[in-house]
Amino acid sequence: MNDERKLTFGGRRAMNIIGTPNTKLYREEKYPEAGTHALREPDKKILNHIDGKSSVRQIISEAGVDFETGLHSIAWLMQTGFVYSSEVIERILQEHSDKLAFFAEIFADAEHDEEFWEKVISDIVSDNPELEDKAPGLSWEGLSPTVKPPPPSPAQLKDYFINVMVALYDKAEEILGPDAVLAKRILLDSRRPSG
Repeated sequence: MNDERKLTFGGRRAMNIIGTPNTKLYREEKYPEAGTHALREPDKKILNHIDGKSSVRQIISEAGVDFETGLHSIAWLMQTGFVYSSEVIERILQEHSDKLAFFAEIFADAEHDEEFWEKVISDIVSDNPELEDKAPGLSWEGLSPTVKPPPPSPAQLKDYFINVMVALYDKAEEILGPDAVLAKRILLDSRRPSG
């Protein structure tokens, strides 16, 4: 079944939001019931079949809706925060992993090289039970985060990484002093890692 070839412009736009038909979808925990008034009938059918194990294609098929209608429903559910995809989680993890590596690069100096800062980051993310509670299923290998299914939601990951950066800036202030951290923080926030 090659439904992607027959998609209208709107269907292709929905696929741009979703990713691929093989993307796994997860329900946002704060929306456990599909009976909310904001949902149309196809949205409810789709939401009721999202289990964190099935792909977009399987969910649409099981819900018994037209492929393109299902894509529109899933795209709307993703944009409104009812569901999220494995691809969104991977993108968030990659962005933050890059930001942490960039932090180590920017904060490195003659006394504290990149390896030193990578160790500081590793200590923060591995020795903090409070952080573990914010993003269950998240684990680290060096500066590379990975998740086990079901992954934390995008909101949980955002909160987690905000807390990591706050702890990291606090530690940097202890080591370098507030003025040096402020200057490097401005540089970190204004530049983005290449690649």
